Amino acid sequence: MNVYEHKKDFQIKYCETDFKDELKLSATLAYFEEVAGSSADELGFGYHFLKPNGYAFMVSGICVEFYEKMEQGDIVKVCTWPNPPSYAVFGREYEIRSTDERRTLCKGTSRWCLVNLSDGKILPSKTIENQDYSTYNTSRALDWKQWKIAPFPLDEGELRFSLVIANSEYDHNYHVNNTRYADYALNCFSIAELSKLSLKRFQISYHKQCKEGDALRFYRKETERGHYVVLGVNQNQEIVVSTEFVFGDNA
Repeated sequence: MNVYEHKKDFQIKYCETDFKDELKLSATLAYFEEVAGSSADELGFGYHFLKPNGYAFMVSGICVEFYEKMEQGDIVKVCTWPNPPSYAVFGREYEIRSTDERRTLCKGTSRWCLVNLSDGKILPSKTIENQDYSTYNTSRALDWKQWKIAPFPLDEGELRFSLVIANSEYDHNYHVNNTRYADYALNCFSIAELSKLSLKRFQISYHKQCKEGDALRFYRKETERGHYVVLGVNQNQEIVVSTEFVFGDNA
């Protein structure tokens, strides 16, 4: 019996690449979001199940490792599968492979929760009644357990980027789409810096939803050579998102 995987091909577009003609970090997360949605549709708990019930899946954390460059014009195969959930945490795995599936270009793992949009409460996994979790693929693309990113006092970091949230940041859940935070955090690095570096690992944890009018400030601290933590803070001095970047020298 074959274990479940959902696969979808993408051709990397100009608008999805950065100044190095490489797939943007936010576009990588958007590919993950796209296949997560189509996989959930295929399994019977996607958007057409969620919306009439007033539910939504919210991602709480993602970790991604990059092994090869993905460049403009490349066709890549993005694969995903859900793991059996715990009481309230849903796990989903990702791999980006070459079209012949002989090379793994990128791996990712993520954690989600199911939320009742009317009151913001987290719902138990048993809310979705149409699944036999005993048949789920239990393998992990990325065996990652260090989900907590240690914060730092803001006066130990450097303010590198700020913005006020406007309507273009929103998704259909009326808050900032998760992929946008990757752009905000990466804006804490200059083109001169990034031209010398290659992203090896990226982790993001989402702490608080952001809405139109929120003023966000992003602080950066290098914790060791090539390792950076970036914290996003709102106007109330609350950490809304934390990220960690691990860079190597650009090959």
